[in-house]
Amino acid sequence: MERCVLVPYEFSNEANFALNHAYEIAKFEKLPIHILYVADSDKMIDEWQAELEKVAEKFKKDTGYDKVTTVVKKGSPFDVIHEYGIEQNAYLAVMGVHGIKTIEKQVKLIQKFVKVPFVLVQSPLAFGEYDRICIPIDGDKKSRAKFIWAKYLNLIFESHVYVVYPKTNSESRQADINSNLAFATSLFADNAIEFDVEGVPEDDFYDNIYDYMRGVSPDLVLYMSENYKKAFTSIKHPRNIELSKKIPVMCVNPRTDIVKLGGFNY
Repeated sequence: MERCVLVPYEFSNEANFALNHAYEIAKFEKLPIHILYVADSDKMIDEWQAELEKVAEKFKKDTGYDKVTTVVKKGSPFDVIHEYGIEQNAYLAVMGVHGIKTIEKQVKLIQKFVKVPFVLVQSPLAFGEYDRICIPIDGDKKSRAKFIWAKYLNLIFESHVYVVYPKTNSESRQADINSNLAFATSLFADNAIEFDVEGVPEDDFYDNIYDYMRGVSPDLVLYMSENYKKAFTSIKHPRNIELSKKIPVMCVNPRTDIVKLGGFNY
């Protein structure tokens, strides 16, 4: 079965932003985009289907991309989105979100998928492609899955990758971080991926990440799904809270991309 890019849709500005982001990813391999709306009752399915088709027609007209499928199903959003994504062999999902107020629901859905990463969007496309990617890391080897996704995104966008890590006084933690940095350096060098590495103070790490990103202006930041909530709830400075709304987030579950992209065992 042909893989698709799944866009859970709920008729909001953020959902439309997500659809445009999905297009930038899908068009490289000409993947179909599946727009899915979850209805409350059977009575409204036909009406919602008609509305969703209007969205798809406008999207096709605006982009010239016609590999679009619209689907309306009734049920629990968590269950329907998950079941449909697995059934349709979704490669990844792109979803409009509404900030920290729905973060628990976001994490619940993302972790339910296991092998399907999510790109979470709150703002319009800034430049039309992900050619600057930020990857915060720690010493957890599971986070190497993010580097495999960066390798894939580089094939599409010729991305420059910015790796940022916490400066720590713990020798054991620093050794683990250095191991991940060595993995990244080898992977990026072997695949001719341009990258920079920067350490920032461990205290207020996530605020420091966004202060760093303010200087490099990334189009996408990659987090492990298990760290996503912590990242957003730890940001304290208003300037960084606002910045976090503008930079899309790719959430990756552990080992997701090793299977998908024929990556490394670790």
